[in-house]
Amino acid sequence: MTTNESGSLGKDDEKKKWWQQWKIWVVIVGLLAAMGAGWATSVGFYSLFPWTMPASMREKGTEDTQVIRSMRRTREVSLLRLGVTGIISKENKSHFFNMEIPGTERARFIQYTFDAKLGFEGKDVVIEETGENAFYITIPEFKFIGYDDPEYRVIVEQNGALSFGTQQIDSLDMVNNILTEKAKKEYVDSNRDILEEQAKSFYTSIVRSVSPETQLHFTFQQSGDKDA
Repeated sequence: MTTNESGSLGKDDEKKKWWQQWKIWVVIVGLLAAMGAGWATSVGFYSLFPWTMPASMREKGTEDTQVIRSMRRTREVSLLRLGVTGIISKENKSHFFNMEIPGTERARFIQYTFDAKLGFEGKDVVIEETGENAFYITIPEFKFIGYDDPEYRVIVEQNGALSFGTQQIDSLDMVNNILTEKAKKEYVDSNRDILEEQAKSFYTSIVRSVSPETQLHFTFQQSGDKDA
């Protein structure tokens, strides 16, 4: 075999190897392109018909992102904590010319519990010296400070046979109506005597721990006025 023939065979082998490698890459690129096109097509199809999406492709779980947007120092004094339990209910019905349609009623009963905090704004307390070892303390109007440990659950739900056309009952809207301004005021008014005793005890214990002979006199504001 001559040198020229050997060189020709070597070149042919290199061409065959190159051609085989090129075919492999073409197949790989083709598969990737097909997969990408199939994915894009399926995504477009599923976006139009989401109920056809397989369970494995559906988003699982929820994400809750919170950001603290402000921070404010407070001097609120909490004097009383109330353990509140109650049941709130709501009923919707369909009407025809002001007449109730039987069987269209919807009803929901929600049981709720929370700890209500009552007190006053500490920065608004006025302390005046009236004599030797004697002070006059004015306590601002009592208020609803806040609540802790809220829990809500639906205990009864009723839907009539013809209730499909009746407006749905919103549980969140029901919960938001539990702590109205009227309800907060009632919590304060019904516990005013206890709040006054707690306020007296709060300041007396502080002052007497330093000066047992000091005399304190209290007055309590209510609706912007001072009550002696």
